[in-house]
Amino acid sequence: MSYYIFPNVVSKEDCKIYVDYCLDNVQFEEATVFKEGATDTYKPSDQFNEISDIRNTSVGFLDYSHDLINNVVWSFIREANENFFKYDLNFFQEIQFAKYEVGDYYEWHQDSSGSRKVAECRKLSLTMSLTDDTEYEGGHLQFFNGHRPHEVENPGVLKHKDIERDIKSVGSVVVFDSSDWHRVTPVTKGVRYSLVCWCVGPNFV
Repeated sequence: MSYYIFPNVVSKEDCKIYVDYCLDNVQFEEATVFKEGATDTYKPSDQFNEISDIRNTSVGFLDYSHDLINNVVWSFIREANENFFKYDLNFFQEIQFAKYEVGDYYEWHQDSSGSRKVAECRKLSLTMSLTDDTEYEGGHLQFFNGHRPHEVENPGVLKHKDIERDIKSVGSVVVFDSSDWHRVTPVTKGVRYSLVCWCVGPNFV
């Protein structure tokens, strides 16, 4: 499990600008869990009967012409990769703007396991929290850690023990290995907005 956190790095004012910008520029659609050559999340036939058992939320995508968002997101991916991951990266996919309303969630999944014999795979994932955590309840981004506390042992990379709080705080950014298992718990009050991005590079295998 590898992640790199930028706590409260984007101001509340800028987060509000990003939300308004995305609401004006994306067309929401029902989220899916499959993208050929990218993700190895559960298939409905494995442990779930329907895709909605895995994920229930709305998303829209920003193409590469939206420099306002793309430049900000890429700067965090680049810094995290240069300082910690040091992966060979080729490009990042179109940024996803996610809206989680009451009852919305995303069960345990990987953005990419890299297990398929393909030339490229997702290597790094990024999530930016755009909503003040006083405006919604639930909607926690969690990483599977064998049900142990989310404590950080490497002070040279991360110095925050309450990882879940830091990730949820408005304006915080987390970059993590796309093969790490993670989920978003159901939102129980309000609306949670976030930006999500995946960076692609040569497969590890």
